[in-house]
Amino acid sequence: MMAENRTLSECTNRFQSSLVDVYARFVLADERAAASYLLHRKAQFLVTDIVQSLLQVGDEAVAYLRRNDKVIDGIQPGRTTVQVI
Repeated sequence: MMAENRTLSECTNRFQSSLVDVYARFVLADERAAASYLLHRKAQFLVTDIVQSLLQVGDEAVAYLRRNDKVIDGIQPGRTTVQVI
């Protein structure tokens, strides 16, 4: 019975956790010509390390951003966003 009580008291809610990656597409727009893309119009560049200090969670009561690991952890039920500010 003692082991059963200990197991029940150790249960906690688990929420989602995810790696955050930020991609960008670089476009040169000109009034006289169509948009010109760096490399290709479908090419995207991983810029997470560059913008990491600019990431912000919309609702910090719902999720926490671990900046060093580039991971977002849910801390309670709800919905939020991750933005580059």
